[in-house]
Amino acid sequence: MSQQDTKQQQEALRTRKNRRLFIGVFLCFVIPLAGAKVILDMGWYNPGVTNKGVLLEPPLETSAAENEQMPQHWRIAYRVPADCDDLCVNGLYVINQVDLALGRESSRVSPVAIQADEDVRNLPQLSADSRMHYLVLPDLHAELAALPEGSMLIIDPMGFVMMRYEGSRDREQAIQRGRDLLDDLKKLLKMSRVG
Repeated sequence: MSQQDTKQQQEALRTRKNRRLFIGVFLCFVIPLAGAKVILDMGWYNPGVTNKGVLLEPPLETSAAENEQMPQHWRIAYRVPADCDDLCVNGLYVINQVDLALGRESSRVSPVAIQADEDVRNLPQLSADSRMHYLVLPDLHAELAALPEGSMLIIDPMGFVMMRYEGSRDREQAIQRGRDLLDDLKKLLKMSRVG
């Protein structure tokens, strides 16, 4: 074997090593990208959204006058229709239960039932330990009519309606949505210095 043949073999060996190195580096970049694409396409990735309610963007703002009529805390609210049916009764019940479930944090939150006027048919009597505030706020009541009927709401101390949760005529389903509201409210209270 001549010296030239040996040089050609060494050159071929170097070329194969360089090619392998190039393919290895290429795969180091391509495999994670392909894996991420598959994960996203298959729906296996759960994005960082942790709230369980519907965030209102932009939030609805109450008038300064009506905000002053409400307790100056965080509020969990329900828009009471003219005739309080099963959806309404469940919503008021859940709002009251969420307030009770807050424990020591309940001093930072007030349950509020927002009415258009005093004349509401079939309004339920809540338990004696209920801290529910029945408030006549016609402007806010009208503004909240744009949201789905039976929505339970979180209103911040500044008067912004931030989140909503679907109500339900089924008591068990309404209670589950109340648990979602409670989870989100606890997170808000933990992060908030106001209220």
